[in-house]
Amino acid sequence: MKQNTVPVSEAETQPETQTESQPVRSEPAPPRRKNARWQVPRSVPDSLRVLVTLAMVAIACAALFWAWHSQRGHPWTRDGQVLGRVIGVAPQVSGPVIRVAVSDNQPVRAGDLLFELDPRLYQLAFAEAEADLTQARAEADTARADLVRAGKQHQSGELADEAYQLKIAVSELASAALAAAQTRLDTAQLQLKLTRITAPVNGYVTNLTLNLGQYAKAGVVQLALIEQESFWVTAYFKETDLAAIPIGAPAAVTLMGYPKRPLRGEVESIAHGIARRNQSDHPSGLAEVSPTFEWIRLAQRIPVRIRLLERPADVPLRIGTTASLAILPASAADKAAPASAPPNSTP
Repeated sequence: MKQNTVPVSEAETQPETQTESQPVRSEPAPPRRKNARWQVPRSVPDSLRVLVTLAMVAIACAALFWAWHSQRGHPWTRDGQVLGRVIGVAPQVSGPVIRVAVSDNQPVRAGDLLFELDPRLYQLAFAEAEADLTQARAEADTARADLVRAGKQHQSGELADEAYQLKIAVSELASAALAAAQTRLDTAQLQLKLTRITAPVNGYVTNLTLNLGQYAKAGVVQLALIEQESFWVTAYFKETDLAAIPIGAPAAVTLMGYPKRPLRGEVESIAHGIARRNQSDHPSGLAEVSPTFEWIRLAQRIPVRIRLLERPADVPLRIGTTASLAILPASAADKAAPASAPPNSTP
């Protein structure tokens, strides 16, 4: 007799799986290992760590104290600038430019021609003044001769006193007219000469924008001329450093473009004042002062003028370039060192 077999489903044969209501348990992620490079070994005792920290703090404090002491005894600054006398060349007469005899940045000597204006009008004025002088001289000679004759006639009684005084007045007027004509001639001659504009000093032409045909007005600057021997350095020191900067103190000047070529200098003068930033004039006539925060006070910087004692040929000076300044002790006057900043300090 055959037995009836019931097929068993796969679901019944497989073990029961977790239902949705049962949360899935995840294994905790392994802890991240910190960079062993920055970990202090466990074997180092705490006392050694404290000693190392204290030693580092002491070294930093010593460096700051050394920098402060060095700055206080021998002031220095990187806030310096090369300056010089700039002469604005302007014609004293007006006229169109007919010649430009120099180029930009060209060195010139005193008396060298810079540019020339059209002289024709001034030549005509000179010729007219010369003719006026000739006429005035002739009239003065005639009046003088008449006065001599009148004097003889007056002595002999042939000429009355009134007529003689009139001759004297005419002669004096003629002499005055002669002097005026001579002055006009001198003025015309000077104006004609001034159509040729020359260099007043030895120097360098800079910022030349003058062109042929351009009308140059009298008194208007047409080009700039930097005087050759007029360079100096202005350094801006903090007001707290001025007590250590006597007049005549030696200084080391280092140009930013030539850091390995320090120049010798000396303190020439110290400015007696700077502009106020927090005060202005009120319409009422009273001073209008802006509020300030007293817990932060920044030291003002005062201009100190440094005279250069040497100018090497291979270190050209240019107005506006940056320079570093260090005030040296008197014993170091002949051993100027580069004006470099002490480490770990801010000027």
